[in-house]
Amino acid sequence: MKKPYLPFKLPNDKLIDKERLFNKVIQANKEIAIYNEKLKSSKVRPDLLMDLFSLKEALESSKIEGIQATIDEMLEYRSDEKNVTDDIKEVTNYYIALQEGVYGLKILPLSSRLIKNLHKTLLGGGIRGGSKTPGEFRSVQNYIGTQGSKIENASYIPPEPQLVDSFMSNLDEFMNENDDINDLIKIALIHAQFETIHPFLDGNGRIGRILIPLYLYNKGFISSANLFVSESLEKDKYKYYDLLNATRFNVTDKEDDEDQYEKDIVAVRKIYSDWIDFFLSACINESHKLIDKIEKINELYNVAMDKSTKIINSNKMRQVIDVIFEFPIFTKNKIKSRMTIPVTTLDGYLKKLVEAKIIYSDEKPRNRKYYFYDLINILR
Repeated sequence: MKKPYLPFKLPNDKLIDKERLFNKVIQANKEIAIYNEKLKSSKVRPDLLMDLFSLKEALESSKIEGIQATIDEMLEYRSDEKNVTDDIKEVTNYYIALQEGVYGLKILPLSSRLIKNLHKTLLGGGIRGGSKTPGEFRSVQNYIGTQGSKIENASYIPPEPQLVDSFMSNLDEFMNENDDINDLIKIALIHAQFETIHPFLDGNGRIGRILIPLYLYNKGFISSANLFVSESLEKDKYKYYDLLNATRFNVTDKEDDEDQYEKDIVAVRKIYSDWIDFFLSACINESHKLIDKIEKINELYNVAMDKSTKIINSNKMRQVIDVIFEFPIFTKNKIKSRMTIPVTTLDGYLKKLVEAKIIYSDEKPRNRKYYFYDLINILR
């Protein structure tokens, strides 16, 4: 039977082939910088874009774990908080944990204490996994395998529970250490190490992916916690799993066989560089996609604002359009919760917007919902 894995402690300069990764790091840095500038200069408020992108990230990261929900379902739920399913709860918890992480960094370092808080939120509220000691590191042995499989058939057995605190303390130090390792390479190592330690009984993958934007934001590499890579990871999820699993390589003890040790170190460096290269590609791909989305949303904002103000040229109409960009599926009550406007005025505005086919209505006599499909389609 396989034994629990004993990871490397970090930092470990034997894991990085800087020469191989040099060009990819430069490319990733460039694309992320362009994305950051696009976000900061957006005509749609950056915090509103971030909110929508965070929701999409929550969906994609949860999808990797088999949680099924769509952007349409999440936007529907946000419009009135009705018709909630277990999957919607889990995605919502992820979204909330990500926001809590950003606020938490104002008072806490990025460390085990904050990570435990995020885990408690992720598995809170009576969802699946809620019995798996939310907010606490595991005190029993866990393992990764197919559903229903036994530990002897595991694809990976993480470190023994009594070692979790020690490995997480080492990871805490590494995350907060000022060194000369590029931040993108470093978060790739952090993510792999966290998944290798697997400190919780459930939710490790999702917490590990939440750490990516939080770490980069905490280091000042990005202006907000806005770099989301889960969509790319989900599209290649079996490669993602395989590359992570490959990093759990047992190196021969140098004293037992020095020649084999040297060969193993060469192999480990290639394995880690394969993982980091894949991660950097995900960063580049997602930066491209996010840049494209920002450009399309800004173009749509100009068109929607121009069309709507030609119908009714007022500051109130402009405010309504701003709310619609925040909530692409909405009710009258949602708009009234975001701005002060008489009901009769709002009714008139919405009627005009529907007639102009800027938005669409389900035409229900009560609790009517409106759909801004042009924005929803960009987010899908």
